[in-house]
Amino acid sequence: MDLALLEGKKIVDVWKQKGSYQCMTRNRDGFFARKSKWKETSLGLGSIFITLISGLAKTVLVVACFYGIVSSYRFITQSSHFNINEINMVGHKRLSNEELNSWIGTIIGKNIFKLDLDGISKRLVEHPWVQSASARRVFPQGVYVEIQERTPFAKIQMERVYVMDNYGVLLGIDLRGVNKLPTITGMKIKNPEIGSNVADEEIIRGLKMMRSLNQLSMFEKNPIDNVHISSRYRITFSTNTQDVKVHMRPEIARESFENLVLALGAIEKNEKDLSYIDLSFKNRVVVKHRDEVKSEFWKNKKT
Repeated sequence: MDLALLEGKKIVDVWKQKGSYQCMTRNRDGFFARKSKWKETSLGLGSIFITLISGLAKTVLVVACFYGIVSSYRFITQSSHFNINEINMVGHKRLSNEELNSWIGTIIGKNIFKLDLDGISKRLVEHPWVQSASARRVFPQGVYVEIQERTPFAKIQMERVYVMDNYGVLLGIDLRGVNKLPTITGMKIKNPEIGSNVADEEIIRGLKMMRSLNQLSMFEKNPIDNVHISSRYRITFSTNTQDVKVHMRPEIARESFENLVLALGAIEKNEKDLSYIDLSFKNRVVVKHRDEVKSEFWKNKKT
């Protein structure tokens, strides 16, 4: 019986010890759980604080940069140190600086950073004599303008005699130093404007062919200087002395020129008595001399 009581007593003690251990375990787990939650809370608040500080620093940096940019812009666009006081123009021969400045407009005293360079170039090329123009800044107070003028190429007779360049742009009337230029006649254009382009297909063909003909030896001493456009189907070239004429059809101009080159040797034998050359026929060159009644024919032989 004592053994049974002893065993019972031990069982009770074991249960008490077990309960006490479980309570201690729960208390310890609770403590560590609370401690872990406190750490997590502390870490979360620290992370938020660091994020706020970082964002604030970035904001301050952006504001400072923006303020610096605005202040720099105000300085360079308002400082008299960057006001234009010199314009350097190159490439022009016929046009004067005063005339070009009048087309550019007033830019002296303006801020170099506010200058519209494309606008300057566009205004200059509106001048009939200016083929191309480009402008650039020369710091701190200069502007450099490069100009390419148009070259007088021919005179063209309409209701008045105009001078045009090789692109057909009218440059003016009664210009000095253009008496030796070739003349184009036969055009029926009324009231053309200076600076407008009057070069139609017939004029372009005529000018190209005139240049090719003047490269031949037979026209070296007596060059062609007149192009008469009778119609779109017939062009007549006349030499400086008006004693030799060349007739041609524009649509077969290239072929006709090749035929003339082939017949050149025979033509030059009696060049002094030459009256006209007719290249209006395919594969044939018709030549007439002043002292001849009949024409001589050279056929283009192709192999």
